[in-house]
Amino acid sequence: MTDRTRVTRELEAGALDEAAAAEPGRTSMLAALEYRDFRLFWFGLVVSNIGSWMQTYGLGWLVVQLAIRDGVPQLAPFYLGLVGLARAIPGIVFGLFGGVVADRAERRGLLIVTQTSAAIVAAVLAVLTITEHVNIVEIVMLSALNSIIFSFDAPTRQAMVPRMVDEPQLMSAIGLNSAAFNGATLVGPLVGGVLIVPFGVGGLMVVNAISYFAVVVALLLIAPQPAPLDAAHRRSMLDSIREGVSYVRREPVLRWVVLLSIATALFTRPYIQLLPAEATVLGVGAVELSYLLAASGAGALGGALATAALGTWQRRGLLLVGAAFLHGALLTAFGAQGTLVGAMVFVGLTSFFVMVFLGMANTLMQTRTPDHLRGRAMSVHTMIFMGFMPLGQMLLGSVGTVLGIDRAFVIGGVIVMGLAVFAATRAPALRAATAAPRARLAARSG
Repeated sequence: MTDRTRVTRELEAGALDEAAAAEPGRTSMLAALEYRDFRLFWFGLVVSNIGSWMQTYGLGWLVVQLAIRDGVPQLAPFYLGLVGLARAIPGIVFGLFGGVVADRAERRGLLIVTQTSAAIVAAVLAVLTITEHVNIVEIVMLSALNSIIFSFDAPTRQAMVPRMVDEPQLMSAIGLNSAAFNGATLVGPLVGGVLIVPFGVGGLMVVNAISYFAVVVALLLIAPQPAPLDAAHRRSMLDSIREGVSYVRREPVLRWVVLLSIATALFTRPYIQLLPAEATVLGVGAVELSYLLAASGAGALGGALATAALGTWQRRGLLLVGAAFLHGALLTAFGAQGTLVGAMVFVGLTSFFVMVFLGMANTLMQTRTPDHLRGRAMSVHTMIFMGFMPLGQMLLGSVGTVLGIDRAFVIGGVIVMGLAVFAATRAPALRAATAAPRARLAARSG
């Protein structure tokens, strides 16, 4: 999965739920499309994310084929893990800076830069693949560059939406964004599975490179988003980061949310990036891999919609722990599957509860953080997905190389199940955490 689609999808899962609590009287889900700037931005994202998921599918298959070409097919999970490690290091280093920069920059201009940069990286990868000069070293380097780009892209996009619509339509805007990202996880792999036969992996990457410009064109047509007026008077960047991290560390519920998020990022949630290796265990090809990714996307979309329907659910902490336990258990069952149909069922169910977990984690992070610290607290959340999750891809990929990727999924699922039980019994503050909606949603503020 590309860093942009992965992080934005995960960060927005809870924003939808949190906005429902703050705006119980909102209008219809499509109301935000009445706003020209949001409408342009949203349609650009739909096109771009379908392209990104086509590349996610194609790149995973390409990495497995490179391991086979190099004469070491047993190292396919390790190759996939290397790509994750390449994303992890920049994500950890730059993850906390992205939110601070997004609060200080002209956001539309910053997104134009990040999206154009991502398109160039995708184009370079497409050329290398089509000319058959690509190798694992180049993929690792380009993946690291993408991670740097999206460390700044993801929080900037998060901050864009509230300024595009009025406050009563914010729930609609967040819901549409969630649908755009999660819907792409279903559509992109299926389209990629159809196009990979006549055009190859390189063709999918060309489509992805072009798709980024749908967002760039949309951004050029909408109004600028200048930095808040007080940006120049803020403390230094390092002091700002330190203040946000200290708050998360001191707040008992947020501390447990972060700990569980890190655990799932390391031991369970990289299953998406490792599905190409699982496809080889199941003995299926590229088209069937697209079915697995599409099944995961369908589950994720269902989980996002279910999360949106839980706006009145009060025991958010208990639901967070339950979703962590269930997605660990379902990933364990997925690792034990020996047929494509069984694998599709359980990867879809796993993705469903992953999205519920992410929704509750995001909601607790947002509703239990003061407004002046919210961006920095969310940058901690972003860093987990930009840094620890790719690191988990390397960890599970390495275990999969030695024991088999199916056994690695079982081990990871059991670890998360155990941690969820531990949190349920030893963290009363998290277990009792309830919805605490913000006093207001600042649709016009940065």
